Amino acid sequence: MSSIRKFPVFKIIVILLLVAIVISLVSVFLAPKQREKVKVYWKRALVADSLSIDFPNLELDNYIVDVLKKAGYEVDFFYGSEVDLKLYSELTNYSLVILRVHGGKAVVKTPEGIVIRVNGLFTGLPWSEEYSYLKTAWLVARARPYGLNKTYLAVLLRFFEVYLRSKFNEDSVVIVASCYSLFTEEMADTLAEKGLSIFIGWEEAVSLHHMDLALKELIDNVFLKGMSWDEAVRCVNEELGPDPISGEKLKIIIYRR
Repeated sequence: MSSIRKFPVFKIIVILLLVAIVISLVSVFLAPKQREKVKVYWKRALVADSLSIDFPNLELDNYIVDVLKKAGYEVDFFYGSEVDLKLYSELTNYSLVILRVHGGKAVVKTPEGIVIRVNGLFTGLPWSEEYSYLKTAWLVARARPYGLNKTYLAVLLRFFEVYLRSKFNEDSVVIVASCYSLFTEEMADTLAEKGLSIFIGWEEAVSLHHMDLALKELIDNVFLKGMSWDEAVRCVNEELGPDPISGEKLKIIIYRR
């Protein structure tokens, strides 16, 4: 019969302490870095404008931030290249999200003949091959804005499925001022599965001037005129009419009231 070697109690305690220390250190290094503000407030808003790199409208950004602050919101404002993957992964920290970004779409046919419609939201980061492993996993895409000779990193539907770990607060709203944010509703549906109540955006292409006018009027309708979100969207479309170039109208999806 083989014998069982008995360790002194002191040595066992030392070994257990060392294991605990190693686990703690690994956890520290693997834990995602957090921005300074991590507490989720009922009235906390995000205004993120990566479109500003190519088509700046700081006057509109400042106006929206000012209106929201006067309405009692704590507002975080991110501009240009500050709109990155980490920010997209933190959308659930906010009860109101306003994204002014490039948007893109694609229609892909699989080898089996299945047609897939996809859309993406641009970051403010230029495309780099360092993101290729994320592209292979269908988390991000290399995206080119219409009419511009440059490429950006864009997030796809699956990015939100994987990296949005927490839930949106009740009655949360996401407004995406971009082309094709509702080209397929799957991205909005994914955010709704994370607790989102309302998604507002455009299905097809929208001209920059019309989009910015609509965004300003939408904010005015809700925070200065006291309208509900669906009333505000309806009034925007009635007042401005469809985009004179594309014929596109602002759309809203209400998942829960």
